[in-house]
Amino acid sequence: MLFDIKPNINPHAYDFSVNFEKPLSIKGVVTKQNVRIPCKVRLYDKQSGSFIKEVATDDQGNYEFTQISKMVFFIVAHDPASQFNAVIQDNVVPK
Repeated sequence: MLFDIKPNINPHAYDFSVNFEKPLSIKGVVTKQNVRIPCKVRLYDKQSGSFIKEVATDDQGNYEFTQISKMVFFIVAHDPASQFNAVIQDNVVPK
């Protein structure tokens, strides 16, 4: 794949136990042809398809969604140069 999004994925995607010790987040990196790129990344609720929030990566393609609920999401990133289709990472849960 030439355009990719790689969140840190929890291997227990359907473990809905509540953790009150620290806020939950999802973080990862966006790459284009194996080079990190800045772009906008959008978070959606998997069950309803509802838009949750959008963040901009830093110059190295790193992103983080903070203060989010324990649920299953999908993440979408668009190539800012429009050379490649958007990429989607599905079944992502916060840690």
